[in-house]
Amino acid sequence: MNILQLDMNLLKVLYVMLTTGSTSRTAQKLALSPSAVSHALARLRDALGDPLFRREGNTQVPTPYALGIKERLIPLFVSLNEELFGEEHTEERRFRLVLPPALNVLLTPELARKGHQAGAMIECLTFERRAWRDELLEGKIDLLLAVGDHQKRVSALHYERIGSTRLIAVFGQPLCSRLSGRETLAFDELAQFEHFYCHPWPQDINELDRQQARAGFGRRLAFICSDYGQLAPALRNAPLMAIVPAPWFDTLNDKAQLFTLPLSGEQAIGSLFLQYRTSTVEWKQRLIDGLRRTLAAWYH
Repeated sequence: MNILQLDMNLLKVLYVMLTTGSTSRTAQKLALSPSAVSHALARLRDALGDPLFRREGNTQVPTPYALGIKERLIPLFVSLNEELFGEEHTEERRFRLVLPPALNVLLTPELARKGHQAGAMIECLTFERRAWRDELLEGKIDLLLAVGDHQKRVSALHYERIGSTRLIAVFGQPLCSRLSGRETLAFDELAQFEHFYCHPWPQDINELDRQQARAGFGRRLAFICSDYGQLAPALRNAPLMAIVPAPWFDTLNDKAQLFTLPLSGEQAIGSLFLQYRTSTVEWKQRLIDGLRRTLAAWYH
């Protein structure tokens, strides 16, 4: 079928269905009856020669063919909406971002300042080490900050590598005697210590530990949490070591009785990147620019 022969209203129904996964919620968002949505989907199935969705419980799950359409359709609708209409004036300004917890201390001042200037609510979401592409494309989050380089790139999203920094070992007085006189710590020496682990993802998908496993090493974890605020008290009171990005320690206010050693080798270099929609509205773009400048001072 030629695209010019297709009713464009059907694509609008498909777009909302792909973002909601529900016939009833699609009907509600489009001010249609559920039967009208079902009729539109039936016409699309006939036109495209694919069932498009299969029901799993109360959710309509896209077929592989529909997922292929989603890759192109959702970025198109999101971009057109933001570029042509911006945001609703009656809508509460909200900026949602996902960032690793090690960046909280560094970015919180800038987030609070820029959010206040924009009259916006800032919402920091829990980071998970996975792809966030769909949430970005669908407007569920505005910005992703992440370590590594594991995001699939699409034209509707701006991808940018901010820079890299070195990982360092942080420890307290209980571990000083073992590390006295040292200037660096080697990658293969990490297995000799008990570690404080404060990443919000499992050890087996943490990049440093994956590299350790490939080299035949392994760190022994003795304290696991997801809050960097617990790190300093733990290291001051037990012979534990934490491996963190250097900017986290540099921006930490309370460094009393804490010491550091740089981790040597290429495995100790961590990269940081960001992603956001290319059609991001102006006030959100200004906020992102401010965060970029803050990060660029620490990640080179």
